[in-house]
Order: sequence, then C-alpha cells, then structure tokens
Amino acid sequence: MEKQYARDKETQTEHDFIAEMEIKYKNSIDENENIVKRASETTHFMLGLLNECDVHLLKPDALDKSMVLKCIHLKYDTDKINLDYAHINREGDLINSRSDAWSELRGRLTNYQGVCSTISLPHSRYVDYWETKIKVTLNKNSHRTTTSWRLVSLLMTCGTWIITKPVVLRAYSLIVAHSRYREGIYREIKVGDDDAIHLSNAMPNETGTHDLHYGVAYDDARKKIVFIDVKENEAMGTFDRVDTSQPLWPMFGVLSTPLSTHSVIMRLVEDIKMTTEKKATIVKALRLA
Repeated sequence: MEKQYARDKETQTEHDFIAEMEIKYKNSIDENENIVKRASETTHFMLGLLNECDVHLLKPDALDKSMVLKCIHLKYDTDKINLDYAHINREGDLINSRSDAWSELRGRLTNYQGVCSTISLPHSRYVDYWETKIKVTLNKNSHRTTTSWRLVSLLMTCGTWIITKPVVLRAYSLIVAHSRYREGIYREIKVGDDDAIHLSNAMPNETGTHDLHYGVAYDDARKKIVFIDVKENEAMGTFDRVDTSQPLWPMFGVLSTPLSTHSVIMRLVEDIKMTTEKKATIVKALRLA
C-alpha cells in the first residue's frame, strides 16, 4: 500500500508539474502575442504619423514617439501684443514700432515689448519645433551709440502671464543685444534672472540690414529646450530639467530704444525645411546621439 501511495503521489506531482508548465507556456504565448500586437500597433501608429505633413523621425531606426519631431506653426496673439512698442503689419510680421491705428489696450501685455503665441505648448510627447526669421536694420547712428540695448528676445515662460504684472516661475530666453563693451551684436541665453551665457556675435555692429534665423526645439518627454542657429546649423544652448509644472508660453520680442534708431522685423516660418543636418544638430543638442 505504501508503495502504491508513493507511486500515486509521484504521478500526481508529475501531473501538477505538467499542468503548471502548460499554464506558463500558454501565458508566455499570450504575453508574446501581446508584445507583438503592441509592437505592430506602435509601428502602424508611427508609420501613420510620419505620413503627416511636418512630422519627422529624428533617428531612422528608432520607432519611438519621443524620437518624433513635429514642426508646429505658432501664431502671434494679436489681442495680447504690446502696442506701445510693437505692431503686426499686413504681412503678419512683428515690427518694433508702435501702431498708428488706435486699439483697445485692455488685456494687452504691458511688461514685455512684443507678443506671445496664441497657445501654450502641448504635452505632446514629441519634440515640438518652430522657427523665426528676423531682419535687423541698423542706421548710421545705431552702431556708434555708447549705450547698451537689446534687439531681439525669444522667451519660453513657465507660469501665468498676467497682463499688468508678470508672474513667471521661470523664463528660458535667447536674447540678441548690443553692448558698448563689445564690437558686434552678441547673443546670450539665460534662465530667469541667472547670469547669462554670452555666445559668439550674431552679426556685425555695422550700418545695414542683417538676417537672423533661429529655431526652437521643445522636448516635453525629456524636459529640454534647445535654441538653434539655423544659418550656422549649430545649437546655441540646451536647457535641462525644464519646469513644466505650469504651461510654457512662447514669447517674441522686438525691442527698441529711443537712444538708438533701428528696425526689427520678425516672421514666424510657415514652411520649415527639416534637413538631415538640422536633425543631426537637434539630436546632438538633446543628447540623443
């Protein structure tokens, strides 16, 4: 009896083991099928996404949403522009001179010489990208002044922009400015009120018209902002650990001063040409290489 009991127990153990292995095998098959299904769905989604206009894959072999760059087309908020310092002409350009036409000032920016975009940046999980072209004309007296002044300001403000008083948790900025201590018109990047990082000259401090072309990449997944010099095909600076606890608002400033006469015309680029070189610059700046 004892031997029979031992054999029965051994047989039951084998059956239990086989049943357990069958369950694990079935679960493994189901898991693999789910993985394949998810991969197929992701691939299908990515291929569909890449068929859209202005959508690019930063790395050709990486089918991942965070590797997708989407060119977004921002618009100036005409209801918020600071008309004491700037206006938008018929062509849609932002100009650093006040408008001749009267307009209701209520609800407009009063602490910033420019305008914000109509929307804050979405949490898209893609890399959002846009460009601006800027034409700066210095007259014969502009470059001779001994006073420092600013020309252009591109900001990403994190916080709530109140019309009469700015409440900004943090601002990530690219500024083009003149300094009486420097020969050229220089560029600087800074976060909030922190010390600025001075970069190479944006253009010579000479009479005439000069063209600037800048791009901004915002990576919500990695919390990064990159400012790109499109003409030179180089990243001017990368901001890490960007504060996204509040909406991020793109701001566009065309600055003027009574001490120096110059004109600044800023245009948002609608037809962005995304070249292989430009993508490589963005990949390197985001440290994806």
